[in-house]
Amino acid sequence: MIITRKIGFALLGILLLAGCSIIEKKEDNPYVRVQDYTGKEYRLPNGDKKDKIAEASKEKVITGTKEFFLKKYKTKVKVNNIVGNKDGASVYVESVGEPHFHTFAVIPIDTQENVRPEGIWTQEGEVEGSIKSGIYALIHEEKLNRLDNYLKAFVKKHPVIGLREEAYENTSSTGYTTPYYYITIPRDSLEPFLNQYLENPETVKEEYEAKAQSLLADPKEFRIVIELFMKEKQEPDQKVFDELIADMEEMENLPPGYYTIILNDNFISKEEGYGKKDNTLMRRNPNYIIKN
Repeated sequence: MIITRKIGFALLGILLLAGCSIIEKKEDNPYVRVQDYTGKEYRLPNGDKKDKIAEASKEKVITGTKEFFLKKYKTKVKVNNIVGNKDGASVYVESVGEPHFHTFAVIPIDTQENVRPEGIWTQEGEVEGSIKSGIYALIHEEKLNRLDNYLKAFVKKHPVIGLREEAYENTSSTGYTTPYYYITIPRDSLEPFLNQYLENPETVKEEYEAKAQSLLADPKEFRIVIELFMKEKQEPDQKVFDELIADMEEMENLPPGYYTIILNDNFISKEEGYGKKDNTLMRRNPNYIIKN
């Protein structure tokens, strides 16, 4: 009888543990409310091991990254986040001063688990495009202020929000980036501006503006992606989305470019920093909103 009772308690214990595991599994949600997301949870595939190695050599990573950007791009940067990847660590940075932009570089970690700052590299055109995005924002600062003011008023009036500043600082490599939008330069545009910056990073806004007046800008060379989230735990609101689209179509004196509009629900992927899902509302290629 005592043996039977012991077996019974043992089985009960196993079932309780299994039940707890099932509950934990159900509660292991890969998403978090966008209001709570800082980007510190951001991960890259197969990067856990390298992440720990990079963290152990954090000062070496930071120093190496700053020296790399200063030498190759004549740009002072602030390191916001270090995320392990399969072969090393991706280092997310933002420029200090103007033009302002976010980008990243990759620092290798060899098979002996040594961080190798001398081998730091970037994806082709990645940093160059980010610099051009920052220059574009400088040239069109007044028009972007108009867009900023509109979006700030829109989120106050409607149940929508943007990203926290920490979130895009820790995960973004999208050039000029704000809580509500980012700007990408997908073509070989603004090359004269990039060359001028690399020759003289101290070039002031007025010089870029003067140069821009002599060039004919093609809107399709610039992409402005506006991305908002619902403020509460609900599906994206079609009426809110439609109002945003209508306003953007009617607004004048905006920076030239092809505009994408995105409205997500309230949740963002912890590890991917990604808000788009099957229920996301989007106005995008080939139906961009075009501003000349």
